[in-house]
Amino acid sequence: MELEVESRNVEMTPRWKEEIEARMADLRRGHDDLTHGRVTLTKNPHHKKQANVAEALVVVSLPGRHTFTARKENKTFEEAIRKAFEAMGIELRKYREKRAKKDLPRRVGRPDRGEGEREAGHADVRL
Repeated sequence: MELEVESRNVEMTPRWKEEIEARMADLRRGHDDLTHGRVTLTKNPHHKKQANVAEALVVVSLPGRHTFTARKENKTFEEAIRKAFEAMGIELRKYREKRAKKDLPRRVGRPDRGEGEREAGHADVRL
């Protein structure tokens, strides 16, 4: 898997890079088919009224052109990174659960309708 790590308006520290690589490895452990990952750390100096100036953006790709994005803001980059990876884990888990439900065989017919009942608006035509 390719992993791109970049920062905007802030110098990337080795501590942040190590944490990102460790969290991406944890994410891959549960989802081994990740093909690409990108993490962008951005310091937003224009948040004068809010204390959340650190933003972490995590983007991962799966086969079949499926892309997932998680963006979190916080006071520190460590917290923003942690929250973004937690959100990404939840997104991937929900995707897997929905996909598992879709792959189940669909039931034919409606179980709440008896043999003799017909849908409203349909006439019983016999030739």
